[in-house]
Amino acid sequence: MPLIFCVIFYKKLNTKGLKAFLIYTLIVACCVILAQISLQVYHSKFSYLLILRTYNILEYSTICCFLYFVIKNNLVKFIIKISVATFILYAIIDYFLYDRTKFNNHASIVSSFSLIIILIYFFYEKMQTVFLYPLYQSISFWICVGFFLYFTGTFFFFLFTSNYSNNKALLNQMLVIYTLVTITKNVILSLALFANEPQERKEEELFIPKDLQLDEFTLNPTKP
Repeated sequence: MPLIFCVIFYKKLNTKGLKAFLIYTLIVACCVILAQISLQVYHSKFSYLLILRTYNILEYSTICCFLYFVIKNNLVKFIIKISVATFILYAIIDYFLYDRTKFNNHASIVSSFSLIIILIYFFYEKMQTVFLYPLYQSISFWICVGFFLYFTGTFFFFLFTSNYSNNKALLNQMLVIYTLVTITKNVILSLALFANEPQERKEEELFIPKDLQLDEFTLNPTKP
């Protein structure tokens, strides 16, 4: 659904961050199709789990790329780059250390938690720096809202499923919640493209015309 809206509103994807978001939607669509083919056509659980692992890495990398372009703080941008390399290494090690015929939630929990922290900083930074336009008019803002709702929901989903894997009733309830969270995320990401991404000035806090000569103002009581 987000990919379809990205194609419809392609002209609005005029920043590096929004182009990274387009790549994310392409990756989601391709991985969903490949996962269904591996299960429904080839009936290969091993291929299905490998696709999920690969998707987890690609998802984290592309969302971090999107956040890298929409966040202004250079230190945070550097931390995002380090986190991508660290997470890819961790996901690969985790894949080979544990049973590859079973899906574990370790990498998903780490990626969800990391993205929640970065998204919280994004909201903090925007509230501190953006004054020229309402935040709800920004495509990037609504994309981050969708991601934040999704990863806060999936974080607890993966956390509970790893601790209560034998409780079938709880797992079914959590699966329903996960489905609703995913649908909500896709709806928000799609509707986000109805907004317009404003072109921000480098210094949003205060804009002073260059031709303003403050030293020309003098107090002369003899003149009206």
